Amino acid sequence: MQGQTRTSAVAMTALAVVLSAGLAAACGGDGGGGPEDQFIGRWFYEPPDATALGSTGFTMTCTDPIFSAVFPASTPTPFLIFQSLNFEHGELTSLVDTSGNCNILNYNVKGNSATVPNPDPYLKDTADPTPACLFQFNLSDTNGYPVAAFAIVSPGPSWTFKMLPDKTAGGARRAQLVGSATAHLIADNGTPTGAISTPDCTYAGSDTFFRLTQP
Repeated sequence: MQGQTRTSAVAMTALAVVLSAGLAAACGGDGGGGPEDQFIGRWFYEPPDATALGSTGFTMTCTDPIFSAVFPASTPTPFLIFQSLNFEHGELTSLVDTSGNCNILNYNVKGNSATVPNPDPYLKDTADPTPACLFQFNLSDTNGYPVAAFAIVSPGPSWTFKMLPDKTAGGARRAQLVGSATAHLIADNGTPTGAISTPDCTYAGSDTFFRLTQP
């Protein structure tokens, strides 16, 4: 199982590199004024607490003993991954988020909501076509030194980016990212495989975004 997960992670990471290098320029669809156009552009999240840097409505929780000390299930830890979203027209899906925060998630649009398709059409011929994105961050070792860590975030069916009817005071469109995802954590512990979450952690919550740019 771990071998299959690592194979999927490698395939997904390679895909992210390819996409970040050229997909944004190659994408665009026909731009025919479909429902996806309301999502096109760069969105920035509105911190739930304007006085707290990095505040977010999303939390990470783990039951794996290696990671539960940092992300205890009893006290969900606020954990910001999606500071911004940059939606462009996709080639195989309605939208692609090319913000670079968590490379890379595809979305399909229905009405005023966008959801992540499963299986991911770009990974349909791989061993594990589960949609996922890769987020890099740092943890600290027992001496307080930074340790490289990665989260492979796999959104579940509830993961949705949906338009909100109200706008900001300045008139910008607003939307909400809400839902739950599986988070497969890997941290550098000096071994060839690293420390791997077993079972995986849960990333869930909601944040509100406003659109800053559009094509």
